[in-house]
Amino acid sequence: MLDMIVRYLHESLIPFRLSSYPSMEHLPKAAQPIPKYAVLVDTRLVMVADKLTILCFVATDHVDLSALGNELDAGVIDATEDDVPDAIKRYEGPPPPLGQLFGLPVIVDERITHWTSLVCQPFGESDYVEIPYDDFARQEQPRVSSFARAGELPAHAGVAAAAPTAG
Repeated sequence: MLDMIVRYLHESLIPFRLSSYPSMEHLPKAAQPIPKYAVLVDTRLVMVADKLTILCFVATDHVDLSALGNELDAGVIDATEDDVPDAIKRYEGPPPPLGQLFGLPVIVDERITHWTSLVCQPFGESDYVEIPYDDFARQEQPRVSSFARAGELPAHAGVAAAAPTAG
């Protein structure tokens, strides 16, 4: 997939930075420092009203399919193995957020639009591709929506202190 994505980005005149840290060892994993102006994104394949779609969101966020369905006024469910094209199935890891490459629409969570660049890991945990957001948006023409949540509040670990009594 690496060559396919690199060729696509070159042909689309999209500037990008590719970093790879392959290792024969499983641990420790090499980590790429994400630039302060960029955000690490993840993708998820869903069916939006029977149309396979790539969701792109901040990697630490959680996707809320109900919120997306309400905003789009359409049914949204996770894609099944049968929904995914062979071009995506044969590769390990999530697909890149490059829907035009696969003939799929892309929906981007609005939080990503505030960053200068996005970084994805379409080839596995040791490979990183950085793409300027404006160039990505020009090429992919994603729909922008609010469907990701920044996590949950941690469970309270201690017992709540009793309110002081007047005495």
